Amino acid sequence: MKVTFLGGGSLRLLPILRGIMGEIPEVFRGGEIRLLDRRQERAEAVARLIEACPEYQNVSCKITCPEEIDAALEGIDVLYLTMAARREPSETLAAFAAQEHGYYSSDQLSVNGAFLSLRLGNTILDIARKMEKLCPQALMLIFPNPVSVYSCMVNTYTKIKALGICGGFNNHRWDLSRLCGRNEFDPDWNVVAAGVNHLSFILRGEYKGEDLYASLLPRILDQSWKCMELPGSGNGGKALETALKTLYRLYRRYRTVIFSTELDGLAHIACSEVMEFQRERLAALPFYDPEQEKVKSELAEQKRFDDFIRQSESPEQINWNIPWPENLYFGKDLTDISIPIFRAVAGIGKMRIVASRPNRGAVAGLPDNAALEYTMDLFKDSIVPVENQFIPYPFQGLTASLSEFQTLQAEAIAKHDPEIFASALDAYPVHRFQPGHKEFFRKMFDIYTDLDPRMLEARQYFEK
Repeated sequence: MKVTFLGGGSLRLLPILRGIMGEIPEVFRGGEIRLLDRRQERAEAVARLIEACPEYQNVSCKITCPEEIDAALEGIDVLYLTMAARREPSETLAAFAAQEHGYYSSDQLSVNGAFLSLRLGNTILDIARKMEKLCPQALMLIFPNPVSVYSCMVNTYTKIKALGICGGFNNHRWDLSRLCGRNEFDPDWNVVAAGVNHLSFILRGEYKGEDLYASLLPRILDQSWKCMELPGSGNGGKALETALKTLYRLYRRYRTVIFSTELDGLAHIACSEVMEFQRERLAALPFYDPEQEKVKSELAEQKRFDDFIRQSESPEQINWNIPWPENLYFGKDLTDISIPIFRAVAGIGKMRIVASRPNRGAVAGLPDNAALEYTMDLFKDSIVPVENQFIPYPFQGLTASLSEFQTLQAEAIAKHDPEIFASALDAYPVHRFQPGHKEFFRKMFDIYTDLDPRMLEARQYFEK
């Protein structure tokens, strides 16, 4: 296989590649790994480390760092997108503005996520159109948020097959384990879920052959349930505890388990708890000076990569045996969703995955073009939705609105149409009829001044 990693200088890439090469070396054996990054030295550092890691010795594929996108795409089988749209200080300023007006802020299922989609959307669309000429049969794997918007856009407005992959897919399985008091890395869950990314619902499933809804959950999640002791501390631990308690309460009320504990999804059905968490998080920040934070963010990022590059120059001094996540940069990650995905696309076996694509009849009662997340079987040459998927009745209206919100974002980017982007914001189902929502949208346009000027024209639709 020939695989291009766009964002090939990412610090997360080496652990993932070690996992793939270690578990399924035949994926890359005799093939090629291409690393392209806006900072060439970062891609070259990752290349040096790949060649030095123990797993590479059983693969010995070609590793290149092309400088141009066309050379990176020519004749490949898979394009793996890891570049990020987030950028300080706009992210934090957007969070403060959202908090002021009663919204939750994130890089996916939020108004902030809509603005972030404009930052990277045109780039991804341009890449997909190049793929139509240079590698029309290749699969695009999209990891940067909002994955559902980008996947909907590529699959609808180009001929390229794309999957929006939530990096938290395995996290969500672990959340179910934690909810049920099981080990967080328990691999024995088999579930079918559908909804929108970060707000999907488990429709059915089993654990070691025991039916999830018929016997397991009624026995475990009874009135005496207490949240298990959780790993981690600080905001991360508090966020997970908030999420699990919310999952429990929603199960007691609706007899439905949410697939994801991402707080931006939960904010739509458990607003008070999640908004309180956001308020506490932002209140804990010191006095926020945007320019100072921008400088600090850039310096911190540069230091991380300087350290990474320095270590890449002396790989013989790296202890390759310390596992991930103890060693975040150099450990071998065996939990990442990329491993089973590559197993499937290499033709080694099918993989059942929850990912984002246009609906196309997979989920009952929603338009074919709707941006959705649902369960599908991934094969080497095909993607087949699992049968009998739906949205639980109490959440059908909410899911439809959120899906329309993201579907319109995809259309606005593809058509460079500010009016459609304004319609997307209007479709967002939170506080849409409150007087302050237009003021909030105007503030967001004032924060994201670095976006495509054509799309910023959407601001006029929210003037007083």
